[in-house]
Amino acid sequence: MAEVNSSARIVRFGVFEADLQTGELRKNGLKVPLQDQPFQVCAILLENSGKLVTREELRRRVWPEDTFVDFDHALNTAITKIRVALEDEADNPRFVETLPRRGYRFVATVDKPGPQAPLPSGPAIEAAPEGGKTSFFHPWMAIAFLSAATIAVLIWILWRHPPRTTEVVERKLTANSSDNGVTSAAVSPDGKFLGYSDNTGLYLKEIRTGETHRVTLPQNFSAEVDDWFPDGSHLLVHHDDQPRKQSLWSVSIFGGSPRQLTDDGSSGAVSPDGAHIAFHRGGFGQEEWVMRSDGTDPVKVAAAQPSWVGGPTWSPDGNRIAYIRDLETYNARASSVELNEWRKASAQTFFSDNRVGPSLHWLRDGRLVYVMGDEIDHHGASLWTVSLPPFGKPAESPKRITRGVGWIWQLSASRDGKVLTFLRENSVSSAYIGTLAPDGKQLLAHRRLTLDENENDPFAWTPDGKAVLFSSDRNGTSAIFKQATDQPLAEGLTTSAEQLKQPRVTPDGSEILYISTPKSASLETPSSLFAIPIGGGAPRLVLKHVGIWNVQCANSPLNFCLYSVAKGDDMETFRFDVKNSKSSYPSQVDPVCNWSLSPDGSQRALVCPSLKEAIRFRSTLTGKMRDVRVTGRNELDSITWAADGKSLLVAGKTPEGGSALLRITLDGKASVLLRSTTTEILGAIPSPDGRSLAIAEKSVYNNVWQVENF
Repeated sequence: MAEVNSSARIVRFGVFEADLQTGELRKNGLKVPLQDQPFQVCAILLENSGKLVTREELRRRVWPEDTFVDFDHALNTAITKIRVALEDEADNPRFVETLPRRGYRFVATVDKPGPQAPLPSGPAIEAAPEGGKTSFFHPWMAIAFLSAATIAVLIWILWRHPPRTTEVVERKLTANSSDNGVTSAAVSPDGKFLGYSDNTGLYLKEIRTGETHRVTLPQNFSAEVDDWFPDGSHLLVHHDDQPRKQSLWSVSIFGGSPRQLTDDGSSGAVSPDGAHIAFHRGGFGQEEWVMRSDGTDPVKVAAAQPSWVGGPTWSPDGNRIAYIRDLETYNARASSVELNEWRKASAQTFFSDNRVGPSLHWLRDGRLVYVMGDEIDHHGASLWTVSLPPFGKPAESPKRITRGVGWIWQLSASRDGKVLTFLRENSVSSAYIGTLAPDGKQLLAHRRLTLDENENDPFAWTPDGKAVLFSSDRNGTSAIFKQATDQPLAEGLTTSAEQLKQPRVTPDGSEILYISTPKSASLETPSSLFAIPIGGGAPRLVLKHVGIWNVQCANSPLNFCLYSVAKGDDMETFRFDVKNSKSSYPSQVDPVCNWSLSPDGSQRALVCPSLKEAIRFRSTLTGKMRDVRVTGRNELDSITWAADGKSLLVAGKTPEGGSALLRITLDGKASVLLRSTTTEILGAIPSPDGRSLAIAEKSVYNNVWQVENF
């Protein structure tokens, strides 16, 4: 029941009090942030407690006719802010009730305290019986009898109605389409709201009702949600200043100007007490840092060396952070969970498993939630928990809490650990056929070739240009397939218990070269290059090397091919004769980059993260390099030479953030062949005559899921 002090205009309800004169809201004596207009709405509802206040009355009193504003949006936002401040729920209101299409009602009654009853004039306690005798039936005996009866009733209830086993509940919180997937998300400390972003902006969603509001941000300021601050009214976000350059900001869920915390940071996590932020610095996964929550006193606590590190999560006491340390090659990876006493920059490996995913979350009860990739289906992942004591090893075995299709990343949890959210990604890679104009400067037609929902990655054409060679996991393990451009079904060329990828045609066109790697490969496991006849047949071993990830061949009459292996942050590229596996040429060392061999075999074209807006050309004979700047483009991902060797086909991002296939001349002039907002363009392979393209495109569905009772 609420209580009003008329003279001071103080309205009390539950643990809250509102000062109608000063416009302040307090909880247990502490001020709760609530802006002017939401407070005005709250005050009107309090003054009319128990009565309907229509939307029209609120418009008249708070937003008069000379106020130019979207009233419906403004009022809905004000009500949401009131509920956030009062920790109220729309579907189970304790304070503010919505009467659909009519208005709102304050459901806690507001009454003036009545007069106090007079104190009794006589003795308040009845005299004991004379002679010092006491009554036989003392109050404590009544309590004993009552307690025994209560216990008996409870035992009977438990016998008749044994407690049910609580099952893990998993449900989808967002339903975004593939052309507008959720890019980041985190649950609020009280578990009632979801802050998330997609391609259209930053949003706040009430989980129980689904009511969603946009968080107002300055124009051209995009934000990705990293975490919430403990006050429940501010988000920690990162902003992409430029490709591979990000900054951390604090954003109020009520709108207003964001506040920059650091100009170099991402993947931020706020400590339980709100005093510190752990984050990445120096590009994707390069270093772990900790700073104060106002952005001061940054200190580096872990470096990549040369693996990358995942997003940090805080221990319940704030003395440690945990993150994934990962080292990957094309077909193998080594991952571990690392614990770091950040004040000492002292790290130790908790456990290692190459199936561990990139995300962790440390719950307040001491359990660590982590992602494990599926051993059979590499598109699948599950969530596991393990108790993590302050010192020593865990006393119990890990426990699986979810299982499903799709990769899992960005974990977050409510303060009490009862609500866990995560992003689940489902993707499909498909091969498309594009028809080029005679001059190669325009794409005239574009259609899908592979019609199944598996991973299909094109890498080459048959010498006659009638079929596309690709790798696909349609039978459970990646194998090599061929599909004619006028047929709906593909033909399997070779299978194996190992993963088979990157089919390429040898210089004379007689064989197909491909990479074979064991499923459970470690970083030290050799990969193999095999060759099979162009029409299919028994494979022959060409060579073995650890970490092979790219192989390409020159055109006839040349007889050599190149392959690369990854070595930390660098790659080493080797030249070999596909017939006898021999080479007398020295290897070339470069930063890890995507590269393509020119048709005449004279040079490689490379796109690297470190080059940003440039393409590097390197001679295969002398090793001489030159960089060519690409005008107007700053994210180049994959690269292939055109069939005539006079231009390049490059997949990248448009300045607007979409995906594009570019034609780039050798002097750096770029034009767009294909744009897409519904798929991610991965690359293109030209047919031998240069008239057609086999285009790899990926459809991605990213949405937020919630887990309870785990």
